[in-house]
Formats: sequence, C-alpha cells, structure tokens
Amino acid sequence: MVLTPKQALYDWVNSIEPIDPKELGPIIGEPDVYLLPDFETTEQMERWLRKHFDWFFCEQLNNWYTDEDLWVQNRTFKMFKEWFDYSLHTMVWDSQKGPIEKIAYFEEDD
Repeated sequence: MVLTPKQALYDWVNSIEPIDPKELGPIIGEPDVYLLPDFETTEQMERWLRKHFDWFFCEQLNNWYTDEDLWVQNRTFKMFKEWFDYSLHTMVWDSQKGPIEKIAYFEEDD
C-alpha cells in the first residue's frame, strides 16, 4: 500500500504547533509504502484495510507527535480516507539481491 498524507493531516499538525510551510514543503506529498499480507485481489486488501486502518492512522500521527493525547480521537475509516490517499497493489517486486527483513505487526490470520 502506498499511503500519502492529505491536507487534513497538515492542518492537524499546524493546529498543534504552527509550522512554516517552507519546512513542510519537502515532506508534503511524500508517501510511505507498507507491505501488507498477501492477497489475490485489491478488493480483499480493501476489506482488510477497513479492519486495520487505525494502525496506519496511528503510525502516521506518531510520526509527527508521540504524545497520544494530541492525536485526533474517534478515528474512522471515512476520516482515514479524508486524511490520506492510498493505493493498493497486489504485486511488489524486489530488485535487490540481499535478504528482506520481515517485521510482523499483524497476526497471520488478521
């Protein structure tokens, strides 16, 4: 999944501590990429994401402020879509020769 913050995230950051837009410039629109469990279709991925969106939401909030009291509360999937653009992909190609390090955040049956 490619996850790109939208203006709503930056508005939230700015509401906590006003930031000079010049400082945000290099990171606005810079996506994060997450490897998800293996799925056959993007529809399956979408269903899985609807169950687990809040983990990604919290990761993104934590990238800005580790104090959870500052985080927006009552996060919903609708809000997630207002704060982030995302695209789901069933294929990822590894072009490197070295091993891939795996860090699992979700149980296999999630």
